[in-house]
Amino acid sequence: MNDDASARLPDNLPPTIRAGAAPQPSMPGQEHREECWRHIGVTGDRSCKELQTYIHCRNCPVMAEAARAFFDRSAPIGYLESWSGILEERGSRPDPEVVSVLVFRLADEWLALPTAVLVEVTKDRRCHRVPHRTSGVLEGLVNIRGQLQLCVSAWRLLGIEERVPGHAPPATEPLRTADPELRRLLVVERQGRHGQDRWVFPVDEVAGVVRVGQATLRAVPATVSQSGARYCQALFDWQEVIVGILDETRFLDALLDHVRTN
Repeated sequence: MNDDASARLPDNLPPTIRAGAAPQPSMPGQEHREECWRHIGVTGDRSCKELQTYIHCRNCPVMAEAARAFFDRSAPIGYLESWSGILEERGSRPDPEVVSVLVFRLADEWLALPTAVLVEVTKDRRCHRVPHRTSGVLEGLVNIRGQLQLCVSAWRLLGIEERVPGHAPPATEPLRTADPELRRLLVVERQGRHGQDRWVFPVDEVAGVVRVGQATLRAVPATVSQSGARYCQALFDWQEVIVGILDETRFLDALLDHVRTN
């Protein structure tokens, strides 16, 4: 430690600290020296007189010198060799046999979109209606990070009945009710025919990102009659439910066409 730091050593330091120089981190073959800040500093009994000057131990030259000695110490045996081997390994490449998707729920339907088109997931917020244009798929405008974005209804596009928050379905329909606490907004984007297309649409719940093996994907049966089935490219089993992976091109093209024509 420099002379200034040594001169600043408080008078009420424990003998084990004052016997040596400034506090140093433990080193191989070196006797452990207790740190003064743990005894009389902010994490101790705060009896150190230097706290009146430095307010906090991190501003004291004693701790600064100890930190400097900690980072200047010799690396443990084998440490550098271990990291050299890790850094020399080739970077892992994405597995072409695995698909990364975001799983979400609309009413009782579990769907997914490739994460390549996902921008962010954010909390639900107020949607501002557009006079004479808010109808059909277009919901209005929503503020995302200070920018107004088009908010659309994936329920209407896919032909799924939207659940009203807090409204219980009839006893004959054991369907999941909408929970406002789980509701989220998905922001998606892709390079469209006329530049960047960005859309925001609400969902009832977001489960998270799931990596699905190509071998586990199933084709959508031709007998499926739901109107939204034509936008799905594959199905997979996940936590005892069937999830439909939306074809992002068909899905986003349909949103664009509906907004432009209505």
